[in-house]
Amino acid sequence: MLTLGASAAVMAGALYTDLRQGVIPNALTYPAVFLGLALAYAAGGTDQVISSALGCGLGFGVLFLGFMFGGIGGGDVKLAAALGALTGLGTTVLGLLYMGLLSGALALGIMIWKGKLLRSLKNMWRFIYTSLVPFLETESLDEQNSDAFPLGVAIVGGWAWAMVEQYRGVGSILGISL
Repeated sequence: MLTLGASAAVMAGALYTDLRQGVIPNALTYPAVFLGLALAYAAGGTDQVISSALGCGLGFGVLFLGFMFGGIGGGDVKLAAALGALTGLGTTVLGLLYMGLLSGALALGIMIWKGKLLRSLKNMWRFIYTSLVPFLETESLDEQNSDAFPLGVAIVGGWAWAMVEQYRGVGSILGISL
């Protein structure tokens, strides 16, 4: 129950600061990582700590790839690591999967709302086509026309979705069992 409450508090704090200020503060994420490891040790000893550390590493690693390519902020990476440490490896795998689905839906919704869907698809198609066809100069994607959105919302939503499935014993909506 402590882990669930701590995770909910971290998610609420991240959601609030990401929507209000566009950042997820280190003062929220760093202590959450250490708290997750400590609660894992208290709850189940070494095995739980390993699951917590693997969840932290997976959450960090997957989002760090996006950070390296410039599409994700550092606070989002640290939030995924913190939630991974708090919830463990199984929930982290599902949380990342659901986060991906929710962030895709958010991005699609924003493109539709702003009337940029067809132009974005056309640009993406040209990029893919010129990347795959030999002897064509690869077109770059124009990031100036990109619309940022708070990825923390998708991260929190994905983890909340995964936690409901894991802690309530509800079967995975995608048929995945961990």
